[in-house]
Amino acid sequence: MAPMFHSVQIAHSKPIAALLALATHYVLHIGEWDNEFHVFLGIWTVAFGGLAAAEYMHDPRVTSIGVAVKVSSVTAIVYFSVLTTSIILHRAFFHRLRRIPGPFLARISKFYSVFAGVLPNFQYYKKTESLFEEYQTDVIRTGPREVTIYCVDAVPLIHGSMSRCRKGPWYASAAHVGAASTHTARDKEEHRRRRKSWDYAFNAKALREYAPRLDRHALTLMSRLKEQARLPSIRITDWFNFYSFDVMGDVGFSRSFGMMEKGEEDPMIKLLHDSLSPMSIFNHINWALNLATRTEAGAKALVDHIDWTGKVLQERAKNIPKENDVFSWLLDPMTSKVTPELNADSRLLVVAGSDTTAATFAWLAYELCKSPQIQAKLRKSIDAIAPSKPHLNVEDVANCAYLDGVINETLRLHPAVPSGVQRETPPEGLTLPNGIYIPGRIIVWMPVHSIQRDPRYFAQPLCFLPERWTAEMPEGVMDKRAFMPFSTGAYNCVGQKFAMMELRSVTANLMRLFEMEFAAGEDGTEILEKSRDCFTTNVGKLDVKLTPRYRS
Repeated sequence: MAPMFHSVQIAHSKPIAALLALATHYVLHIGEWDNEFHVFLGIWTVAFGGLAAAEYMHDPRVTSIGVAVKVSSVTAIVYFSVLTTSIILHRAFFHRLRRIPGPFLARISKFYSVFAGVLPNFQYYKKTESLFEEYQTDVIRTGPREVTIYCVDAVPLIHGSMSRCRKGPWYASAAHVGAASTHTARDKEEHRRRRKSWDYAFNAKALREYAPRLDRHALTLMSRLKEQARLPSIRITDWFNFYSFDVMGDVGFSRSFGMMEKGEEDPMIKLLHDSLSPMSIFNHINWALNLATRTEAGAKALVDHIDWTGKVLQERAKNIPKENDVFSWLLDPMTSKVTPELNADSRLLVVAGSDTTAATFAWLAYELCKSPQIQAKLRKSIDAIAPSKPHLNVEDVANCAYLDGVINETLRLHPAVPSGVQRETPPEGLTLPNGIYIPGRIIVWMPVHSIQRDPRYFAQPLCFLPERWTAEMPEGVMDKRAFMPFSTGAYNCVGQKFAMMELRSVTANLMRLFEMEFAAGEDGTEILEKSRDCFTTNVGKLDVKLTPRYRS
């Protein structure tokens, strides 16, 4: 009994507790624990719970469990006080990023980004813009081991095809719930191997095969909008969602969601949005996302959506469609087995193949309603294309310069992933063209929304000027590297050409059939103020009035 009592007394030593705290900080500092924080929670629970139990069992002075917990709590307080103080002092004054300017509290914790940037409007991209205006420098420290970079010269180093940066820990935050998709795979070789199948699924031949499907869905959307045009107000954002998800279901899985026909959202699409909404906050605190998804409540929406996409893919794997779809290139025709990786890719297709397109359509409608003269100019260009045809096919609108200008300008001012994507510098770090050295294993963001509105790269950057993308105003784009709505380099969006086909087809036919304006009482405030940055953009509502140009 005496040796055990002596051991318990040593464990309660404040110097020992302090040394253990410093050792813990060292372990946290040298490793990447963003997605392993539950391990420390388990160790702490066992250690301090075990200490309280040993105190109760072996210290004759402790007469109750309450007293044992109280005595052990003193040790815990010393341990966590020293650990917290050590972390704060190191991050604030001794960290490798200490010389890079930025908000002082951002040095301490990413909770600064949540409370000072994300909340209350969930539009963090506005915070990154305000930081650039405040500090007037291209590299700003926005987290304990994080910087945000605003100069386009850094794009090749961070996102280029030869970049030594890799995807950051955010991409693995929920890896324990389901396998990594091609998009979330952090290993470059794994990504390269899996990306090949996706490249085949969106090559020129495949796109030609998908075109008739796009024509059919665009025609269905126009037919439904003709019915809706009788109403004084149409929630156009809903119809863009219906269209983009119906296209994704058909081209991706040869499956019809029938959302345009029903005029209502499929419950599983609502589930998708529910599973993405928390990303507004969790994008900034990876460890919290990892912990949340380890609980039944925190992972429910995500798990339910993974189960649903798994069932959709299982059904698709059992049937060979008459027309090739995306998974014709990804599935093994010799087996109906669906791997966890393919299931993850199916969820990727649902998100990337629909949500981003619907958001771009919404912003395009907003800009055209706000600028009737641009809408009229676009309509004039569209009317000149195959005027005898009642409906324009994908091929008809493939080379309309002003139409592409309107789409590109929408993507410039309103990128679907406004805050950019997370990268981590290589162990040796990297030196930017402006001479600033970024140490190794540092999280890096390049805010697309800010860069694409930078006056160094675009003339009149806040103005909606489609002409900058045509021969009318080539001086409007001063550095094309700053235009990256589909990302760039090895991780660029594989479906960007397909997305452009969708955007051209629907926009052209919408302009040919209707004049569009804000509905009574609508001025675009809700889409501006209620759109939510949750990796992709969950856009606010937009109501419009459509005036037919055709004979009823």
